[in-house]
Amino acid sequence: MAKKRTLNTFRGKFICGDCEAILKTMPDSSIDLVLTSPPYADKRDYGDVDGTIPSDEYVDWFIPKAKEIYRVLKEDGSFILNISDKVVDNYQHLYVFELLLKLCKDVGFHLVRDYIWYNPATPPNVYSRGGYGRTKKSHEYCFWLAKGDSWEFNMDPIRKPYSKDMQKYLQGKGKGDRNQNTRPSTHNFDCKKTWTDNGGSDPGTVIEIANTSSNDYFMKLCKEHGIGHPARFPEKLAEFFILSGSAEGDVVLDPFSGSGTTAAVAQRLNRVWIGIDANSDYCRLADLRLEYKKNLREEDENDVKGDKNE
Repeated sequence: MAKKRTLNTFRGKFICGDCEAILKTMPDSSIDLVLTSPPYADKRDYGDVDGTIPSDEYVDWFIPKAKEIYRVLKEDGSFILNISDKVVDNYQHLYVFELLLKLCKDVGFHLVRDYIWYNPATPPNVYSRGGYGRTKKSHEYCFWLAKGDSWEFNMDPIRKPYSKDMQKYLQGKGKGDRNQNTRPSTHNFDCKKTWTDNGGSDPGTVIEIANTSSNDYFMKLCKEHGIGHPARFPEKLAEFFILSGSAEGDVVLDPFSGSGTTAAVAQRLNRVWIGIDANSDYCRLADLRLEYKKNLREEDENDVKGDKNE
């Protein structure tokens, strides 16, 4: 077991050590939102003290941690789980779906919505050549789980810009009445009606974000410190769930914080955050990442002040 070490910074703290053991020290009902992307079930080296996690053992490995997550969540709190599966012995393993069933049936979570994170920048791989009877995998799952019967949800911050056609409807300039706009679904609508402007459209459940940051500051830090895998998911993905699943001042926890994406976004969006990771290198690099972002913000603020004084 890695030695527990705490790095306090900004509105939150990184705790370096065993995830399950640290969760057990946290008080009941103290967290508003848990957003995390746990290690993949594969042979990739994260430097984790637990080593790699075989697909057949993944559910049993994760459930004890999930029970602690359930305990520390507030009654109206949410748990967002970003996870991916893998092909084992020529077939896609079912551990993701087995885990989801366990989380709901055994731990007590309720599935609010399943999201697909579609990464159009997924590089070609062995399956792209077509010889394995399937296409490449270009998406991961994001399961929104709730502890209680109600949960924090904010639609407005995640709305998408209206299409040009929808903008016409909002102005009452659409063509055709309800009888002329029939659909097989029977969801007919009157284009001549002036629709209510909600500030944007419902974003739906497919989140398209390319994960392409290969030459940014953090990747350079990883190379400098010999970290082969950055253990990072896109900030825009974290932003989507933090904005929709929490309010300013709420406490956001990432029990597998890796490079600190959740912490960096929570910091920027004025949330209190806690990051846990067993890999001390990741904790240290994540801290440097936030320090770098802090310096950039201070430079921007100084530039703005300078412009005003000119």
